[in-house]
Amino acid sequence: MLKPFNRLVFLSVFILLLAIVVGCSTQDKTSIDSNQKDMSDETIVVEEAPALSNLTIQAPMGISIAAPIYKVLEDNELHSLVDEVTFLPWKNPDELRSRIVSGQAQISAVPTNVAANLYNKGMDVQLINTLVWGMLYMIGPDGDETTFEDIKGKTIHVPFRGDMPDLVFQYLLQKNNLDITKDVTIEYVATPQEVVQLLASGKAEYAILPEHTASLAVAKAKKEGQNVKKTMNLQAEWAKVTGKEPRIPQAGIIVTGELVRDYPEVIEELQNQLAQSVQFLNEQPSEAAELLAKYQDGLEAPFIEKLIPAINLQFVSAQDAREELEFFFTELSTISLDIIGGKLPDEGFYYQK
Repeated sequence: MLKPFNRLVFLSVFILLLAIVVGCSTQDKTSIDSNQKDMSDETIVVEEAPALSNLTIQAPMGISIAAPIYKVLEDNELHSLVDEVTFLPWKNPDELRSRIVSGQAQISAVPTNVAANLYNKGMDVQLINTLVWGMLYMIGPDGDETTFEDIKGKTIHVPFRGDMPDLVFQYLLQKNNLDITKDVTIEYVATPQEVVQLLASGKAEYAILPEHTASLAVAKAKKEGQNVKKTMNLQAEWAKVTGKEPRIPQAGIIVTGELVRDYPEVIEELQNQLAQSVQFLNEQPSEAAELLAKYQDGLEAPFIEKLIPAINLQFVSAQDAREELEFFFTELSTISLDIIGGKLPDEGFYYQK
């Protein structure tokens, strides 16, 4: 048995050792906790895109694919996500392309073949929807509907050489066994507005025009004493030669890849608003015409109301439209693969949320 003195020494040594062990354990725990805190701090550092201060949208002048965009601008519901929205009209496809290449516009209303061409040439863009399902018409002398047999030996005025009106018309000529170099003469002009003037002055007999200029051309020509009308619906002719529905995925909306990656909530809100806008235009044409007239010089609401059905507006997401788009691109590329940039665009072209 330990003597009282020895027991005291033993107890003192034991307490000292225990204090050292506990101290080391506490220090280690403090070090671990500190390391864990440092690691935790590192994992919560996330780089976020700065708030979007300005969103620039471009679309062609007039009443066509721009119509749903005017409603979006009017409602101004994007303000909760974007400080300022700027709208830029484009006058011709060259101006449209230039703004996309230079980064002046994040959202662009475009012919679908232009969208595919830009993507295949390396532009960082995606198609988010197709809104216009065919708005191309032939204007000709009042009377019976015009057939392709009727225009043999005739001169047809066409705007935007190498772009949508021209391409669809060339495709239909080919499918109806008409040689563009022998059977008809195509007279190219810079803009649809020039064709309107030629028809009104009697200097053009036949023309291919998109809406709204097709309806405008008929109205102006009749006012000047020229007996003309829309004598051929190119969407119906498309159905005859392809066996598909009488519609073509003519125009839609593309956005920059940066917008998709950094501001997906803006894309989704835009999609929602465009879908609602198209529904409003189709279901309430009278009210829609009053709204659209505010964005047009010289076009009155009654005229706009009558032409809205001819624009063939329908909201279809890019993914849902893909099958029809690929068929359309394949058929157009029989004229030239350059139309779509040399190949069908891959799946990266079609926006998916």
